[in-house]
Amino acid sequence: MDVKNGHKTGFYLDQRENRQLIKRYANGAEVLNAFSYTGGFGIAAMSAGAASVTHVDLSEPALELARENTALNECCATKSEFVNGNVFSVLRQFRAEERKFDFIVLDPPKFADSKGSLMRAARGYKDINLLGMQLLRPGGMIATFSCSGLMTPDLFHKVVSDAAVDAGKDFQVVARLSQSQDHPEGLSFPEGLYLKGLLLRVLG
Repeated sequence: MDVKNGHKTGFYLDQRENRQLIKRYANGAEVLNAFSYTGGFGIAAMSAGAASVTHVDLSEPALELARENTALNECCATKSEFVNGNVFSVLRQFRAEERKFDFIVLDPPKFADSKGSLMRAARGYKDINLLGMQLLRPGGMIATFSCSGLMTPDLFHKVVSDAAVDAGKDFQVVARLSQSQDHPEGLSFPEGLYLKGLLLRVLG
């Protein structure tokens, strides 16, 4: 990890428990790790027996760290693909190519910096979730997150639900996800519950 120049050191310990959770479902799966940064979710999936992992991120230096982390964790590099590009554009390309995955992780950076940007952020979250849902195989799973403190859990749930309607698919909520327990939420500061997530399984 580049603790000096990396974004928040790159460790993202607030996702530690969620990475452990997805390992339960990763064995044998073809995994798409979108907004992969240094590869945390994908490497966790590979360590649990994923058939392959495709990491997608806009930052080539981050992907280079993901390659290094793959090697350090003794994951099979030949089963890992690293795609440098805008995630929205890359996923549209995958859709055009009719690529499909068994498990998809959507862990984008913060989309909303202010209340004035919240609706634009909601559109971004809906777009990326719609794209991810369209790339899922029948019975596949998706772990989707928002780290925007201004995005309430109810609004995030609605955005993801609207994406499912547009995708023409029905999903079961397997788990509601949040930051690790060592990132506490203050009762007087609801924005402290900044990390929201849903683990979903497509039905049919």
